[in-house]
Amino acid sequence: MAQLHHPQIASGVYWVDQIPSTQDIAVDAANELQHGDVIATDNQTAGRGRLDRSWDTPVGTAAAMSVMLRPNLTTELMGALTLVVADGLVRWFRGFGIDAGVKWPNDVQGPNGKKLCGILAQWLPQSQAVVMGIGTNIDFGQTPPVETAAALADYGLKISPRDFVVEARQRVVEAVDAFVTAPDVEPLEDTMITLGQQVKAIIPDGNHIHGIAVGLGSTGSLIVRSETDHEIFAADIVHLRPA
Repeated sequence: MAQLHHPQIASGVYWVDQIPSTQDIAVDAANELQHGDVIATDNQTAGRGRLDRSWDTPVGTAAAMSVMLRPNLTTELMGALTLVVADGLVRWFRGFGIDAGVKWPNDVQGPNGKKLCGILAQWLPQSQAVVMGIGTNIDFGQTPPVETAAALADYGLKISPRDFVVEARQRVVEAVDAFVTAPDVEPLEDTMITLGQQVKAIIPDGNHIHGIAVGLGSTGSLIVRSETDHEIFAADIVHLRPA
């Protein structure tokens, strides 16, 4: 591949020893990457999350990966892919006995409510593709984490960043392909811990929407019920917090 000079550690998985952002490499190489191809590292120095929040971790403590997705979906349903990916990861983690859950719109949390994964979808309209960035805490070791974060090792799952990326890629692609075959968001509600909670959606203009998260809209939006039902889209809020 003309621009990808990084070694493959498995089919479709390109490993970089150190990189500012896997997302940037994936976007730059979008014309070369096939559906399911991954750029990954355990040493990302300038990662970013939703709304350009930073996502940086000490070397070897986390896995950063960006997956090229080329699903045959309508533009409206592309917005649900973050939840599809989170759901696929949660179901995998639950197979190891980790009672993880999806926090709408883009996090995976452990059973104690601490963040295991952050997920960022970057839409590439010219190629009808999505680059899905996934940052997952693997093992903090002797490095004390921030209070709100947890690693897979905290719940007994010992796995290297490289092995994690190879397996996670398979889980992500399977989840996305299954959703393309049957594009229904309702099954995603099964792993979503946000539902049933009193929440507060913080809007950029300073207004707040309070209510109970009762379900998903048809494209992955969140339905919040107060005096009436409000449909909330991830792109339209700054934060969603427990009320």
